Amino acid sequence: METNQYMDMFLDESHEHLQSLNDGLLGLEDNAEDLSILNEIFRNAHTLKGMSATMGYNKIAELTHEMEDVLDMLRKEQLAVTGDIIDTLFKCIDSLEQMINNVANGDPEDLIDVSELVAKLTAIMRGEKAAAPAAQPSTETAPAAEPTTTATPAAATTSADTPVELTDTEKSVIAEASKNGMHGIYLKVTLAESCLLKSARSYMVMNALEEVGEVIRTIPPAEDLEQEAFERSFEVILITASDEEHIQEAVMGISEIETAETQVIELGSAPKPAPVVEQKSASTSAATATAPAPAPKPSAPANKPTPPPPPPQNPANAAAQKKSHAGQSVRVDIEKLDTLMNLMGELVINKVRLEQIGQVHRLSELTETLEQMDRVTTDLQNIVMKVRMVPVSQVFNRFPRMVRDVTKELNKEINLTIEGEDTELDRTVIDEIGDPIMHLLRNSLDHGIEMPDEREAKGKPRIGEVGLIARHEGNNVVIMVTDDGKGIDADIIRHKAVEKGLYSQEEVDALDDADAVRIIFLPGFSTAEKISDISGRGVGMDVVRSKIESLSGQVDVETRVNEGSVFKIKLPLTLAIIQAMLVQVQAEMYAIPLASIDSTLSVQPSDIRTVQNNEVIVLRGEIIPIIRMEESLMVPHVKDTKELFVVVVHAGDSKAGIVVDKLIGQQEIVIKTLGNLFMGLKMFSGATVLGDGRVALILDVATMLN
Repeated sequence: METNQYMDMFLDESHEHLQSLNDGLLGLEDNAEDLSILNEIFRNAHTLKGMSATMGYNKIAELTHEMEDVLDMLRKEQLAVTGDIIDTLFKCIDSLEQMINNVANGDPEDLIDVSELVAKLTAIMRGEKAAAPAAQPSTETAPAAEPTTTATPAAATTSADTPVELTDTEKSVIAEASKNGMHGIYLKVTLAESCLLKSARSYMVMNALEEVGEVIRTIPPAEDLEQEAFERSFEVILITASDEEHIQEAVMGISEIETAETQVIELGSAPKPAPVVEQKSASTSAATATAPAPAPKPSAPANKPTPPPPPPQNPANAAAQKKSHAGQSVRVDIEKLDTLMNLMGELVINKVRLEQIGQVHRLSELTETLEQMDRVTTDLQNIVMKVRMVPVSQVFNRFPRMVRDVTKELNKEINLTIEGEDTELDRTVIDEIGDPIMHLLRNSLDHGIEMPDEREAKGKPRIGEVGLIARHEGNNVVIMVTDDGKGIDADIIRHKAVEKGLYSQEEVDALDDADAVRIIFLPGFSTAEKISDISGRGVGMDVVRSKIESLSGQVDVETRVNEGSVFKIKLPLTLAIIQAMLVQVQAEMYAIPLASIDSTLSVQPSDIRTVQNNEVIVLRGEIIPIIRMEESLMVPHVKDTKELFVVVVHAGDSKAGIVVDKLIGQQEIVIKTLGNLFMGLKMFSGATVLGDGRVALILDVATMLN
């Protein structure tokens, strides 16, 4: 089998299953009695095993198979959930992630030795089995035993009339069908034990049944069949004019089907014995030829709610439902989205150019056409943006496991709360913010939250609270990391800053508490007394600020001693197309992101005052420092006494007025990176191509104000 074409899909889906396994184990650790969590973990492990085996990664399949055996024993209550089992399963997930990453990098999967983990899982099963009651049925002693056809007859657990409990609507459908020469059929399909793609086989069965009748219900529902949320067997109720033999032939014509049991549903009478057709093999044909077939047993619990079927005149068709769900979403390579965004950017540039031509030459017909084009391109741009938007949960969902591990390492008691995980950000931003958030969380876990005894002595709960919050604010997304720990003492920061030679005593004494606390974002600063794997190496907070600012964002901190801290990251929704104010200095054009602008105004030279050798203006009682662009850019400039144009900008709590020669106006711009050659230009975050083909540099407001 040629697997290269499926590699990307395998890697994507494997990481999704690993994340689901992590989430499931965290949930199981909190609620060991929840069988639904165990079932979900088992399904993810089972699917990952099948995918790996199909792709030929036998080591991955071997480890997941051993995990599956342990999980199956937990589901059957042959084992009790313990901390040791949870820790072992977490270690298995870590090893699986490393193996899959090796595969992604083109390395062999067996670079990771999992023999100790396999031995540990085997020991867990063997030890618990020895303690199991002797009275347990033999079918329960095998760790990964699948349901067999020697089940309890269905009539013992359901109604006396049918193999499964029928709703009134289903009975009326079958009764109506009998008037038209049709009848109801109960079908139980058991897949071969070696079947890897169960959803594909169930889909093929549904397609085959669609040719001979109408499916009323499947057990489990069609959605579970699609997601492989069943073991080896599933059941179908259909109405058809065909006989049982024809139904069996249609199903058994599909590969990897082990048995197909059918029974005519006769309302109001006892069920007839159910004939069984099996896939013959050398080892089973003789036995199955002589053994009487047992009545089928429903695979779904009797108390499991079943969605109501449609009215009799239009019975539901599970295969058709499955088709309608398929294709509603597709996986798209991020490079294709980047290309689409670049083409969208070129379209915006040319649209602006056409608008300028229409204005210069006063072409009314062109102007009218452009108005329609503007609406279309705006809608297209919004769609392209939405396609690139992904929820921050893709980043957030990796942190509960990290918090759990760090908490155990620090011997602390910490509860993590996540809010706003559905908040969406551009994929480019999502890919970059994981590390900054991780640094902030580690800072809160290590520096922020106190030890349980210390918290208790302060009158706080022993369990510390850490929050991870995301929400929209205008055209930005705000992500906050909060904690109810000891906060940050500004005096300690001042002392450390002097001790490390970052500031003189006079300089730190002149800082207010808020500015003193912001020293933590300087390179090499740390308050940790000793180096650990978690903190204290003098890196982290400066990395956070550098990364966030490279994404055109801002980071700040608010803190109160013994109450806690809030780290706030503010990020743009997208980094590709933004609204900007175009300004002119001498003959050159510059763009200032609209999100950074508070206001624009014109002032007279006499309105500019000097405070401590710095030029300022007073705006509504607030003193705003002045930045003259010609001086910052060191360009020749002709001084005059005419009015000056000032763009008041902000970055965090800082404000400044940028003096320019002319305000051109607001315009939609496409951000282009400057490339490695111009990486040293700190004042500029990128460039854009204007409608007339000229290039305008985009000012980095945060850098200018710092």
